[in-house]
Amino acid sequence: MLAANIDPSRSDAGAPLTRADKPFAQWRRYVLDNDSDADAIARELRALHFTSAGHSHELIGFEATRNEPTVLISPGSGGHAYVFAELAHLLHLRGFNVFVMPRHGGLTIDELVSRHRDAIDALVARYRGHVGVFGEGLGGFAAFYLALAGAPIDSVACQNAPAILDEPAFQAAVLGDEAQGRMRRRLLPVMKALAKHAPQLPVPIRAYLDFRRMVDMRGAAHAVESRLVEQYLGDRDFDRRYPLRAVLSLLTTSLPRPLASMTVPTMFIVARRGFAPEYVRALFERLPQNRKELVDVDGGVFFMVSHAREEARILGRWFDQTLRGDARRGDDAR
Repeated sequence: MLAANIDPSRSDAGAPLTRADKPFAQWRRYVLDNDSDADAIARELRALHFTSAGHSHELIGFEATRNEPTVLISPGSGGHAYVFAELAHLLHLRGFNVFVMPRHGGLTIDELVSRHRDAIDALVARYRGHVGVFGEGLGGFAAFYLALAGAPIDSVACQNAPAILDEPAFQAAVLGDEAQGRMRRRLLPVMKALAKHAPQLPVPIRAYLDFRRMVDMRGAAHAVESRLVEQYLGDRDFDRRYPLRAVLSLLTTSLPRPLASMTVPTMFIVARRGFAPEYVRALFERLPQNRKELVDVDGGVFFMVSHAREEARILGRWFDQTLRGDARRGDDAR
């Protein structure tokens, strides 16, 4: 239902929704669940434009009504918004307004926090309900810092994230990773040496994130995620390189406020074979005793897209509770 209760002539209606800049047809391959309706996703997909740092950006997503809560999804390194269209639609079917951030495009963490804040402001201008953020990987780092920075959000969920990026424990987890730690340890001294003189030097994302090695090797997910990763690697709309300054910000950016000041309800979704699971679990224990939840899932880095329906149940339940203040009946059956 598009803008069912919004009068465009009202000054507080926010930016208008439009058709997405690009047709969904070329990304139908990212609809993986047999029960998802790709035609409905394509038909209902809309765009909301916002301005950040003097540039216009597009949020793609799905609108319920102006009074319902809104969820902003932030993708990981390299990925564009359409990768999360299926997950966004599944959340939308639960009654949320759901929008997805554009690909991150080589910004530092602080710059990403600023862009996310501008996107949140655009959503708050349009919708009356509470706002939550789900961030995955790089998007999860930005979402966590956004929550600590005092953005007007009421709930945050992170997966393959978050981290206190400049602390030794996180760096040890990243550099000690069994599958990818060796290449990161070799790359880091070179990047540090070049940082002062060539901060804009393009660094291939594959130099520190090998998507093929992130595929879950267990069960049916292996075949699904292997195909998915090959599609990612062949997708010309993915980011392929980030400037050196942006890559190093993943290891040098301090929290905007102390961890103890976190007041936003926080959920960590920890995949057993995902990104730095032991570090993320330990960080969860350090969160203040406000509303928080850790959800363990039997999967890997790409769980949120290879198991989109289960992911939507987890996120839907959390955002029902933290944005609506209730747990909807029949949640386990959805």
